[in-house]
Amino acid sequence: MHRETDLSILEPFLSLERLEWADIIRFHDEVLGMAGAPNALDSFRHLLRDLEQTVGKPLVFRGSSRCFSRERCNALLREFGDLQKRHAGRSLPPSPLAGFTMAREENVFGGLIRWLRSVKRPTIMVFQGDVSLSFLGIGLACDHRIAASDTIFYNQGRDHDMPPGAGLLYLLPAYVGLGRANMLVTRTAELSSQSALTLGLLEEVIMPSELDRTIQTMAAEISCFSPDTLGTIKQLLNRGLPDFDAYFTLETQGLDRALRGK
Repeated sequence: MHRETDLSILEPFLSLERLEWADIIRFHDEVLGMAGAPNALDSFRHLLRDLEQTVGKPLVFRGSSRCFSRERCNALLREFGDLQKRHAGRSLPPSPLAGFTMAREENVFGGLIRWLRSVKRPTIMVFQGDVSLSFLGIGLACDHRIAASDTIFYNQGRDHDMPPGAGLLYLLPAYVGLGRANMLVTRTAELSSQSALTLGLLEEVIMPSELDRTIQTMAAEISCFSPDTLGTIKQLLNRGLPDFDAYFTLETQGLDRALRGK
């Protein structure tokens, strides 16, 4: 491990499993609380830096059935709302705290997406259960995506009058085109894993009992390229994407305005 990586700080949010055929990061139910935990963001960045060293070996990100759920996302939004209410109760101008906390949350996933689009390792995202649509953006940043057959992506932006976060609109138009991306974000209340497969947003939809076997099979299939070749492929694919920093600045500003009710 990198000498500065302290996985004990990250234990409430994720765990790392090193296997012969892949490294697996398992997102725990509380992963959305990582931005508010002291030193957790620094530890997460050190972990990503450490994982860069094992070039070529597949890296699997596996969410729990609840970590990106409507319940967890609503709890996070209620926390932001409570910050605003406590501030408003003192007859002060709108509090910047909710926007600042959201910016830290965005920084977690923005930094992860930037890293995924450049790391010289094959990456796989595994979804299962109840998933807020925004977090499909993390999967789209990975090289490959698998979902359990019971996975449902829920568009909470429609319920809360908020633009999607977690980089969804950075990558979604590249997969489905501008028109379909707009339709999914503005009109679709929920998206089944099978529909996401049909649209090309997923590569495999598997019964939950078959996930482990499918992940290992895919990891073996994508291990054929050298790190330099894989890096070149990613660089060439990234040329068609918008400017990363400009995108995440606009995304964070839009989420901040939504949180403030403007």
